[in-house]
Amino acid sequence: VILDDAMSPRSESFRTLRTNLQFLDAERPERSFVITSSVPSEGKSTTAANLAITLTDAGARVLLVGADLRRPTMHKYMGVESAVGLTDVLIGRVALDHALQRWGRSDLHLLPSGAIPPNPSELLGSSLMESLIARLDSQFDVVLYDAPPLLPVTDAAVLARLVGGTVLVVASGSTYQHQVSSSIASLETVGAPLS
Repeated sequence: VILDDAMSPRSESFRTLRTNLQFLDAERPERSFVITSSVPSEGKSTTAANLAITLTDAGARVLLVGADLRRPTMHKYMGVESAVGLTDVLIGRVALDHALQRWGRSDLHLLPSGAIPPNPSELLGSSLMESLIARLDSQFDVVLYDAPPLLPVTDAAVLARLVGGTVLVVASGSTYQHQVSSSIASLETVGAPLS
């Protein structure tokens, strides 16, 4: 959206979200966020991709991580190869530096999902993931994790408790109030911060 029509109301909404995140609890050292939704097809991956671009346009060094290890789509949105990525780094098959991809000439970097593992939620909640998050936080100004929706699987909630905040994307006119309430409750249950 940002690249196709930079002056559209939708593009401006992504810039507004960027500004809100930039001023959110300025004292907080962690600048990593899980981008998720209640159910599929609410626009979480679109939001993650466009937010990453707007943050980069504002001068931040950004990493967009494909953390949906069940139905990865981030690599399609960004037009990058996904054969090697997050899963491969976590299991030690590939070094982080070899899995990161720079997006064009910008300061936006991508870490696709990589191979689909048999145990996504366990992998995302592991001490290996926690260590990787700390490492990525130290290397980038902002890290965005494009995660699966909250209600079908626990992956996003498990990951959300390890990062600085969660952005819950809600599709206006199609997502039910009880779905949003259940999503917020699942984040509160694991003690995940909701931005």
